[in-house]
Amino acid sequence: MEFNPDDHDTQPVVESKPRRRLISPISTAIFVFLALIVWLASGVLFNTETVEAAKPISTTNPAARNFKVVVQEIVARAYPNTIVLQARSEADKVVTVASETGGTISSLPVEKGAFVQKGQIICRIDVGAREAQLAQARAQRDARKLEVNAARTLVQQGHMSKSQMAAAQANFDASIAAVKAALVELERTKIRAPFDGILDRQPVKIGHFMSPGQPCGTIIDKDPLLIVGYVAENQINRVSVGARGTAKMSTGELAAGKIRYIAETPNLTTRTFRVELEVPNKDLLLRDGMTAELIINAGEVVASRVPQSVLTLAGDGRLGVRVIDNGRVTIRPVQVIADDQDGAVVTGLAASELVIMRGGEYTRDGREVDFEILPVAEAASAETESSEVMQ
Repeated sequence: MEFNPDDHDTQPVVESKPRRRLISPISTAIFVFLALIVWLASGVLFNTETVEAAKPISTTNPAARNFKVVVQEIVARAYPNTIVLQARSEADKVVTVASETGGTISSLPVEKGAFVQKGQIICRIDVGAREAQLAQARAQRDARKLEVNAARTLVQQGHMSKSQMAAAQANFDASIAAVKAALVELERTKIRAPFDGILDRQPVKIGHFMSPGQPCGTIIDKDPLLIVGYVAENQINRVSVGARGTAKMSTGELAAGKIRYIAETPNLTTRTFRVELEVPNKDLLLRDGMTAELIINAGEVVASRVPQSVLTLAGDGRLGVRVIDNGRVTIRPVQVIADDQDGAVVTGLAASELVIMRGGEYTRDGREVDFEILPVAEAASAETESSEVMQ
């Protein structure tokens, strides 16, 4: 069979269909995005596992684990056991003298603010008819006396019964009582000082009408003077009657004395106990009602002096000091019994403790640390720096 090119040209040409793509551009983008997320997630997991695997390695290195602090050896010794209180002064006796009868003030023999002696008249009430009533009572008494004497004679002679004699005696006794009552009423017109002291207040004037019970004046006795403070219930057992104390008045005076009274029951609001320090005041220079600082000497106590900068709060809220115990940080609860610019005197520490002076605020209770002990000279310098910082 021969090939005819004309026949080939005349045959119909069959067009081939284009091939369909198996992966679209959108699918490719989604696949790349998901692969990127998987890659990032695998990197985070890998880093986390690496960090977790690296932790045991770091904790096994003491040099990387232990924090270094600076400590000082604090030795306990005997200190004065003092209690410092905010107090005020009180006069030993304060009495408002009132009238026992009524009447008009006729004279005021003593001026307000003057010193008076026991029995001295500070107010005088007009006697009015009281002297006449006294004279009448005396006249009746004299008459009843004559009647009694006459009755006694008649009884002896048998001309009067004993019952009549008893009636006459009763009338005489009543007349004597009437005289005494008149004398008392007359004496009540003289209002006197009940003790030695200062006439501090006098609310009446001459011509003022006084009713029974109305005050004529107030007398105070400032010798001895009382310094009154209130002790907290957790310190009351440290105070005893007879203990010595010192009071520094707000005006600068110093006064020393003894505790004469401690209340048995506390104030229900403040839960504190009243304490009275008795101090002599012969010259009466110390005033009543002044604020004061009361320092009570309660003997001696074994305690430790630490810088105030090392005081901290324990987990239960109590005051404490960080110390080193078997290479670990421990907070010892303490109680401050005194403080000044040189530091705080506390109880609660052992006879000898390694107190953390520097770096303690960066540690926690129970943590194992390395420490360096300060030499004595440097330790003293550290305390001075702490005091300067506090000032």
